[in-house]
Amino acid sequence: PVHCPRRGRRRDGAWMIDPRTMTVTDWTDSMTYQLEKYGTISKLMNPADWQGWGLGVVSFFEISKQNPPNPLEYDDWLEWAFAFTRAVQLSD
Repeated sequence: PVHCPRRGRRRDGAWMIDPRTMTVTDWTDSMTYQLEKYGTISKLMNPADWQGWGLGVVSFFEISKQNPPNPLEYDDWLEWAFAFTRAVQLSD
């Protein structure tokens, strides 16, 4: 994959948004827009609820087929988000 420091990594499809320079709410807001073709996910209102938001994302049928990381296995949202961007390929 090609790496673009501003936008993240391109994985044969859509750009994956690099979470490392963002807050959890900024990243989830950006990802919500990118994930809308897979299903409906609510805006993350409370940063402490990131695991619930992540469970909603990994339950999308097309996402779940790619064996995404389970957010409940992570204590840090950033570690999970980075693992998610490495495991899942989104289509354009």
